[in-house]
Amino acid sequence: MSTALLHYGANERKHQMLQKLGGQKVLTEATDRFYDRQINDKRLLKFFHGTDLAILKWHQFNLMSIAFTAVPENFDVRHLILKRHQKLFDEGLDETYFDVVMDHFKSTLTEMKVDPDIIDAAVEVVMHLREYFVQGALEAKERKLQKTQQELRTKKLVAATVVA
Repeated sequence: MSTALLHYGANERKHQMLQKLGGQKVLTEATDRFYDRQINDKRLLKFFHGTDLAILKWHQFNLMSIAFTAVPENFDVRHLILKRHQKLFDEGLDETYFDVVMDHFKSTLTEMKVDPDIIDAAVEVVMHLREYFVQGALEAKERKLQKTQQELRTKKLVAATVVA
């Protein structure tokens, strides 16, 4: 896919979102408030350690973009969440943290007096992503189990070698 097409798609989604929210000023304020809520939530802090906060803010803008439009058909969100956030899943990221972020998302928009129907529609779009957080957490548990089993096999092999 061409960069120009991606750029056009992003601009079109941004335009749609701005229309629904009430303009660039409202979007910027919503993103800032959403960002501030998350970085000040002690439950989420461990996931931000060592993170470039400008990139985090960019991710939050993209989440809002998706929420107020739709997940682009040509965008593999599943891969992005499961592969690019594997380290976070290994650190304990799961659907409960997704729920915390969604609570911040809804609270931010409610606080800004966004129409409740628009909030509900946005939440409905984003809630479909929750299943990837369930899957990512399960895959992390499986990786941890495999690592533990490998360590046990290695210890047994070393013990058998020392005895022999």
